This record gives sequence, C-alpha cells and structure tokens, in this order.
Amino acid sequence: MMRRLPSILHIALALSLLLFAPLTARAGDFAQRHILGFSPDGRYFAFEQFGTQDGSGFPYADIFLIDTEADSWTGGAPWRVLLRDERAEVKWARREVLAKAGNALRKYLISAPGTLLASNPAAELSADPHAVSVNPRFAVPGTRETYTFRLQESPLPAPRCQDLLGGPAKGFSLTLTVSGQGTRILHADSQLPQSRGCPLRYAISDVVMHEPKEAPRAFAVLISVYSYGFEGADRRFIAVTFRQR
Repeated sequence: MMRRLPSILHIALALSLLLFAPLTARAGDFAQRHILGFSPDGRYFAFEQFGTQDGSGFPYADIFLIDTEADSWTGGAPWRVLLRDERAEVKWARREVLAKAGNALRKYLISAPGTLLASNPAAELSADPHAVSVNPRFAVPGTRETYTFRLQESPLPAPRCQDLLGGPAKGFSLTLTVSGQGTRILHADSQLPQSRGCPLRYAISDVVMHEPKEAPRAFAVLISVYSYGFEGADRRFIAVTFRQR
C-alpha cells in the first residue's frame, strides 16, 4: 500500500492540473480601482485603475480626472502608464502615473475623499449588477431619500468588434430615479468610444458622493466594463458623474 501512495498522489496532482489549466487559460485582466476623491466644491472627481495585462504580463496604471458637471475628462486626462516589462511591478506603474497626473490633481484640488454609498465587487454574487438603491441622507436620523440607479445594456454596432464577437458589442444607459422626483437619464451610448475596446457586459461598481457646504451634491457612479481580452473578459472602469439638481 505504501508503495502505491506516490503514484496515486501523482495521478491526483496531474488531474488537478488538468482541471485548473482551462480556468487559468481563460483568466482575464481585472483592473482594480482606487478613488482619489473630489475637489472641495465637487466640480472635479478623480480615480485610478491599475493591474497587470493578460497575455503580456505588463503592469499598467491610469488616472482619470473628470468634470462632474460636464461628465467629461478634463485637465489633460487621462494619464496612462504601461511598463513593457513582465518583471516590473504594478506599484511602479502606479507611482509613475501619479507623478504624471500630480500637477493636475493639485491644480484641481483633488482632496475631498467623498462618501462611498454603494460598492459591488466583481466576486460578489448576491448584488444586482444592474441596479442599486442608496440613501444619500443616511447620516441624518429619521431621514430617508432613495436614489435608485439602473443600468441597461443594449447592442451597439462597432465594425472593429464584429469579427471578434461574432455580433454587435454592448453599449449601456444609466438612469437615476429619486423618490418623489421622477427619473433622469445620466448616460446613454450612441456609439462606442475606441477606449472601451469591445464590451461584452457592464455592471455598476461603486456610487460615490461628495456633499460640499455651499454647492450641490456631486456624484460619481463607477461602471465596470467587461470587454473582449486575450485570455478572457478584461475589466476596466469608467465613471458617470453628475450634480444634484
């Protein structure tokens, strides 16, 4: 019996490698995000995404600075760093991109952390990736104000994606329903920007709010974009921003 044990272990190990190899081969590149915050008046919002590219193994980091009223990049954003060396570390890319964006982040006074109202990590199974309700006035006892965000996906033709996906890529729209105030369209795709690649699906990732003392609330909704990648779906982030009316 003792003589057979090594061979049994070897067989079990070989089987486990066979079972897990396809999963590893299909593993995509899931970027992480870091919320840098708002300007004190809520006019500007910044966040960082970072990770390691699938296939190449190159670390990358990007910083985005957004005008919350126009819902568009500003100040020279985005800043991107890709270290074309698989031996490099993600922290090096993050340090380099922060150095590139630092002057703009200081100029636009990105210093207010904001309040994280909701977060839906990629591994969570219980949350609805397309809808979330929050109460921005949670800190006021006895006060409830319901903000419901809904994301809807829709096919959106993109010639560059047709051969890869065998059909149209996905766009999305995002709406906000405030209790007692009706529904507002925050974003609706009419075409796919090149920067998104070929999206397969979307999910609401985070809802962040900043409440200035003498200005309307500012919100940023981070959206996970899952697009066609080298070894599976890759995740990146985009932000939809707005001010409270």
